[in-house]
Amino acid sequence: MNPVAVALKGKGPLNLVRRAMSIGRNYGVTPAKMDHAMQQFTAILDRFGCGATFPVTATALGRNPSVVRNYQRCGLEFAIHGYRHVDHCLLTQAEQQAQLELARRLFERIGTQVQGFRGPYLHANLDTLGALERQGLAYDSSQGLSWDVLDSHETPAYRHVLGFYGALSASDYPSLPSLEGSLVRIPYSLPDDEALVHRLSLTTIDQMSALWLAILRCSYERGELFTLGLHPERIFTCQEPLVAVLSEARQLDPPVWIVRLDEIAAWWRARTEAAVGITDATDGRFHLTVAGPSGTTVLARAVEVDVPTAAWVDGYRQVNAMAFTVCASLRPFIGLSPVSSPNLVSFLCQQGYLVEFGWEPSLYSYYFDQAEFSAEDRRPLLAKIEKTGRPLVRLGRWPRGARSALVVTGDIDALTLWDYGLRILGR
Repeated sequence: MNPVAVALKGKGPLNLVRRAMSIGRNYGVTPAKMDHAMQQFTAILDRFGCGATFPVTATALGRNPSVVRNYQRCGLEFAIHGYRHVDHCLLTQAEQQAQLELARRLFERIGTQVQGFRGPYLHANLDTLGALERQGLAYDSSQGLSWDVLDSHETPAYRHVLGFYGALSASDYPSLPSLEGSLVRIPYSLPDDEALVHRLSLTTIDQMSALWLAILRCSYERGELFTLGLHPERIFTCQEPLVAVLSEARQLDPPVWIVRLDEIAAWWRARTEAAVGITDATDGRFHLTVAGPSGTTVLARAVEVDVPTAAWVDGYRQVNAMAFTVCASLRPFIGLSPVSSPNLVSFLCQQGYLVEFGWEPSLYSYYFDQAEFSAEDRRPLLAKIEKTGRPLVRLGRWPRGARSALVVTGDIDALTLWDYGLRILGR
């Protein structure tokens, strides 16, 4: 489970803190090293012109407010990593609500705007999500998603930690945000730095880089999201894999959108609310008008368009206008029966597909009649739509023609050795 907890098992309170501080030194948790680590992390991000998101335990933030203020001015986002570093799934609903309110107020008191949350140990339950909504937060990034990129490197220790995290498989579940109620749920990619360094039998930087590059390439091919997890104290061990990912991401065309978690959440909500007007003309022509957030991308496949377009990927062309006419043999939209599952409707709209309701399947390029739709149905549904070349007009998932997205993120459990020792005592 937690290597620190295992190492400290059975020790008295005073020795517990001393031993925790000793382990913290090994992890790089000293004031000078953490500041140096954050400086190095920021320098790499600046080199590639991108930001990052660091969920931080509120009590550690409260003891070291100037550290966070300094780096927030560098364009970094800080999110809540619990009031204390405790497993939220072990708390009652009332306890979770109280701790998250304390955390939010502490962030506000030191002047740090907070939009999101990641649970310690990647743990969150329905009570957690309800408490986050009541606190007015925009997103949760606690759900682990494991990528099948390990080949021969998988170990029993890694399999164990995936079970402990409650991780899902990216082979079965799309690595995409999901708007649920007022919260955007954003998955966290595994293996992260902790897995590379402590859980997998990796011996070289090249092996570490290869795994993260494999996730980047797979997420890019699928048009999905890579949430790269790197704790700041491990930046000196994992900086080369990070640089390798950012270097390749910056060279890809169509581009990878490299942003923070708060920007992902804001975009996903705004793009989902985009409005598309469809007016039927004659002879298989449809006039479309799109009203969406800045950067909204319109994609068209196997249809004629009366405005300039640019080559994209997967058989699509990018439409360079927000008002245009399409000519197609079938309605190039997704047809749904009026009794279709609301979950299906929501999922399709969040992906940018244009949805119409009706009882005539023969009119549409794609038609679905599903009264039930679960999270397990999402990837098979996407395959049905995207693995064929039927006429289709849709909105792109990401802004400005990007094919996929990348977020760099890393939890800050402690900023000093004292924080680290108190964390072990749950303070």
